[in-house]
Amino acid sequence: MYNQFKEKKMKRIKFVLPVIIAAVVMASCAGPSENRAEILERLEAGEIPEAVDVFRLDVETSRVAWEGANIRGPHDGTIGIKSGEFYVFEGEILGGIVVMDMNQIVVLDIEDPSRNARLRTHLESDDFFSVETYPTAEFEITSVEALPADYEGDSTHRVFGNMTIKGITHGIAFNAQIALSEDRMVSFADFDLDRSRWDVRFGSGRFFDNLGDNIIYDDFNLKLDLVAVN
Repeated sequence: MYNQFKEKKMKRIKFVLPVIIAAVVMASCAGPSENRAEILERLEAGEIPEAVDVFRLDVETSRVAWEGANIRGPHDGTIGIKSGEFYVFEGEILGGIVVMDMNQIVVLDIEDPSRNARLRTHLESDDFFSVETYPTAEFEITSVEALPADYEGDSTHRVFGNMTIKGITHGIAFNAQIALSEDRMVSFADFDLDRSRWDVRFGSGRFFDNLGDNIIYDDFNLKLDLVAVN
């Protein structure tokens, strides 16, 4: 895996926050912290150096789950994962990207096949996620910060990044549990997004009046259960 990455060298990526660009040559004359400081001083947007390890997402074992609700109750399901990778240097995640396949929206809570298909088709339509026009959604990590040692809760890190849905990009931040070893990263996050920020307006009381029992709440939940290997 590392050799494949080394052959690609300065691979171009769609990455918003500048990431490190420097060779490992500094390692021979400086300690780890000094080496890191030197590398981080030399920034250039969109390039990843040989110095980082690339952890690629295992799309078979990873999972993105969603839940949305109207005034009468919730619906839930999953979204397919197309690809993903994370960039790690000296045990820290510098960035990465997760690409979701919107053609693989699945509804799990409705057992009746016709009703299930009807909701899935509606979610794929222009009322919601315009899947034909925007077949993927992306989350780009711009930075990851360890939470304080005295933080109360299961989360270990704060993740910052940009979520792109329907071609619209907004910055978001959420807490996550992240366990990282030399060859494996496991992470879990559970957070809400306001769909109206990405122009998903159908049934929103923010844009339409007199919806009554047809109102659909703007907040929807995402759970990211991700496994990546080096």
